[in-house]
Amino acid sequence: MSGFIGRDSELSTLSDFMDNPGVHGLVVYGIRQVGKSALLRNFAKGRRSVYVQLDRGSESAIVESAVSQIRSGGFAVEGEPRTISGLFDVLSAICLQEPTLIIMDEYQYMSGFAPHADTMLQRFMDTVVNDTGSKVIICGSQISSLLDAVENSGNPLYMRFRMSLEVLPMPFRDACEFHPGMGDRDLVSMYMILGGMPGDHLQFVGPTFKEAVSRALLGRGLPFRNAARGRIGSELGNTDENVAIVRAMAKGRHSLREIAEYVGIPESTCLVRLSKLEELGVVGRRHPMCGAPKRASYVIADGLVGLWYSVFNDLIESELPEDIGKRYDILGNRVETYLGKRFETFCAQWMARRYSCLEIGSWWGTEENEDGIREGADIDIVAKITEEGKRTTVFCECKYRSRPAKARDLEVLERRARVLDGTGNLVIFSAGGFERELTAMAEDTGATLIGLDELTGKAPAPRLLTSERA
Repeated sequence: MSGFIGRDSELSTLSDFMDNPGVHGLVVYGIRQVGKSALLRNFAKGRRSVYVQLDRGSESAIVESAVSQIRSGGFAVEGEPRTISGLFDVLSAICLQEPTLIIMDEYQYMSGFAPHADTMLQRFMDTVVNDTGSKVIICGSQISSLLDAVENSGNPLYMRFRMSLEVLPMPFRDACEFHPGMGDRDLVSMYMILGGMPGDHLQFVGPTFKEAVSRALLGRGLPFRNAARGRIGSELGNTDENVAIVRAMAKGRHSLREIAEYVGIPESTCLVRLSKLEELGVVGRRHPMCGAPKRASYVIADGLVGLWYSVFNDLIESELPEDIGKRYDILGNRVETYLGKRFETFCAQWMARRYSCLEIGSWWGTEENEDGIREGADIDIVAKITEEGKRTTVFCECKYRSRPAKARDLEVLERRARVLDGTGNLVIFSAGGFERELTAMAEDTGATLIGLDELTGKAPAPRLLTSERA
């Protein structure tokens, strides 16, 4: 597995599948770009295996491509099969020679185009696979359709795939291995944009966040423009509408009504589009806490798509400097603003992994300013946690600016939290450290301060229930 990073848990599950003589089918699923294909390709190395990457097309085109890949893998194929039945005849001949691991990646493309493919796969598994001790893995990113195929009692594949593996984004520490030598703040920035998507990390190369982003997004021709559209629409069709939905959120429209009006489509159609984008991990929802409005509030969940459409999409290259570093400098403040919003997500995910969180989200509403006027207000993270047998609500403010967080940040958080829950505990996350006055104030009030050392794993996660109110 030279050059392959992380995935120890997933590899262990795959090994357990291979070692279990009573289980012949495994379904692997996860959002696109999460590294499913790379994981399976690396697992297949050194094993007698057939790996087929399926794609959209006619039955003959799908089969022709699959047979070509089988030949490239070193297996002899007689004739030129053009039907799915013929493809399974080829796989049967291979398995009858010797037990073989068959991997069919993006299986939903074949089953979606030709529903009889499920029946043929079922027959292949019930006869050849069972008789030879071979194994079959089907994989895909259209999660609902893939799981429905193996979990729906009316589908031919029901009970044929008794194991499943969800491939999740890589954890922060594993993703850092793609960027050796990069500083802690830049590593956090990279993860906030790319998350745990290994394929994306491989494309962002450079000693600093600025250089990596400049090379990948701001080169001549602004090469990511088409890639950004592809990330949104390639799985779903209706690319223009899906892109318009993402642009609406990038422009500050977050409710169903606001998004539908911006795009110019009925709310019912918009809701369907949003649901599909949610399934792919492009779109997410803010989870309301402590009386925040219950109606859905949508956000761009994909950090890289969000960065492009929030900062870079409207660029006109002829108006930009030739030097890509100078291009970045023009947009630096906007990038930092975007990173500030992504920092809230990063901190929430960090909390969810390290504490026993019963519920986690955020609060938004209004408060009265010094002039007695109601204005918008929010709390970045609100979490209900248990620690050492105690249960409480934790209110968090997240500051990603380079300068230290101030005592004023804690004062504002405390004022807002007091209105919602006078017994809650307070946390300030800061990527730029903490001023002495804030440190002293936190010690007096029992608030918790969490900086880059804790967020990057260099220091242990602190206890949260430290105040007398706990």
